[in-house]
Amino acid sequence: MKTTSLLIFSLLLSVTTMAQKEREDVLYLKTGSVIRGNIKEQNAEKVKVELLGGSVFVFNTTEIDSIKQEDPNKAKLKRFAKDYYRRNRGYRNMTEVGFIYGPGQSGYTQYYYSNSTGDDFGMSISTVNGYQIWPYLYVGAGVGIDRYITYRQTFSPFYLRLSSEFLKKKVTPYVYCDAGYALMWKQKSDDWTKYSGHGGLYIAAGGGIRIYTRSRASVTLSAGYKRTSSQTRWYYVGNEGYTYSVDRIYQRLVVNVGVSF
Repeated sequence: MKTTSLLIFSLLLSVTTMAQKEREDVLYLKTGSVIRGNIKEQNAEKVKVELLGGSVFVFNTTEIDSIKQEDPNKAKLKRFAKDYYRRNRGYRNMTEVGFIYGPGQSGYTQYYYSNSTGDDFGMSISTVNGYQIWPYLYVGAGVGIDRYITYRQTFSPFYLRLSSEFLKKKVTPYVYCDAGYALMWKQKSDDWTKYSGHGGLYIAAGGGIRIYTRSRASVTLSAGYKRTSSQTRWYYVGNEGYTYSVDRIYQRLVVNVGVSF
């Protein structure tokens, strides 16, 4: 019983000691400066405080507005929320990598030829260069590569982007809208068929959050919708009049992770 009581007392003492170590003395000076450390000596005239690096400073009590004990972890979180770099105007690049998902074909006309109508998955990468006109409006021009795996199609969209943020904070919601033309990559012809294809209208829109950092870079997380139209045509070798074609509208959901400089 004595052993158990001693063990409980030791645990309580350890927890109390750790809790005390997690507190720091904070001196708020009348000049507006804030000094954080451990008070080594205090009387009616002077206060001696030791900083984290071991330096010791002595202040007259007439220089001090107030003295408090605070949790250093909370102070770090406050500084983290305030200490970041934000570009309100000027050049900005946005580069994103995305995961694409689509629930099959829609809005297409098909002759003779048939292929999978199942769900489609893909990947995308894009980069946008533009100008932050003011804190709530960004205008840029972008180019990317979208690969639709199920339908074995690859597009390079060229587009204009408008983007806007809502808050002047470290973490802010934002929205974007893209419009342009998607160039369709040529498929390889074989000994039996010749192939021709054309891209079409490209639009995308979505939103997410932007997280600013202490450097010039910020991180973006977003989700959106993109629409790409295309027309493909196959010609049989030796019988140019015998053809089949497919017109498609790809409507896809996309989840993006990006970085902005």
